[in-house]
Amino acid sequence: MTQGVEPTDELFAVKNGQHDERDVAPPIGSQPSLGRGLGWSALMLVMVSVSAFVYLIGYSVYLTLVQSHSATLLDVDTIETLTLAHSESVDALFGLLGLETLFVLPLLLFAAHFKGQSWRQTLAVQTFSRYWFWLASCLFLAYLAVSVSVDILWVSEPDDFIAKMLGTKSLWASIALVVFAPLVEEFFFRGYLFAMLRPTRLGAWGTLVMTSLLFTLAHAGQYQWSVLCVVGLLALFLGYVREKSASIWLPILFHALNNLLAVVFVIWLGRL
Repeated sequence: MTQGVEPTDELFAVKNGQHDERDVAPPIGSQPSLGRGLGWSALMLVMVSVSAFVYLIGYSVYLTLVQSHSATLLDVDTIETLTLAHSESVDALFGLLGLETLFVLPLLLFAAHFKGQSWRQTLAVQTFSRYWFWLASCLFLAYLAVSVSVDILWVSEPDDFIAKMLGTKSLWASIALVVFAPLVEEFFFRGYLFAMLRPTRLGAWGTLVMTSLLFTLAHAGQYQWSVLCVVGLLALFLGYVREKSASIWLPILFHALNNLLAVVFVIWLGRL
């Protein structure tokens, strides 16, 4: 493990030869070594697949139990077809993301715990100043302006992922996207991965770019390239706020707010 370092690179503003105290994030203790961090990160990604597999098996068992009390019996191929169709539906989001949270989050918290240091220190689970809350709010408004501009300039057919959610008014999908997704994604990308990469030669800028790129690639199967550009911009914003505030709560808050706005317009109002 390497000791937490006080940010000193060009990501931080310098005034009169010294850092403004508001611009300097306090050190948060020891960080996971690169080898250890990569190993645990790989295991967490495996658990994402395991959680999806467990959910689909559970749904198949549910169909089997339901049809056992029905006059019409379903064969194995039909159950498999219905299960795969369900996995791509809006209704499956709550179960898929809920199980992902149950499988990944405890493992992540365990991996972030070191001798003499809790997972709270590693993942920057600490309070943030009002200064950074209001500054992040302004930056978020700027991000929204860019996002809307991209939607206007690059008008196209909605992605399959978005089209399936249009106007469904699914409460469970809304909870999954506003609560589960921000928690798991932020603790992983801006929490554990950020803590692992920050003390390396990547520094602040490299860590910001790398975690943002990985976050964008993780959503590549859901959106077309124009939307992915907006996702990448969101990731840069969240990573910048995480670095400057030294708190994971601000990224979680604004990630949830971003998803909430999308849920209101897409799922509840049926608008892009």
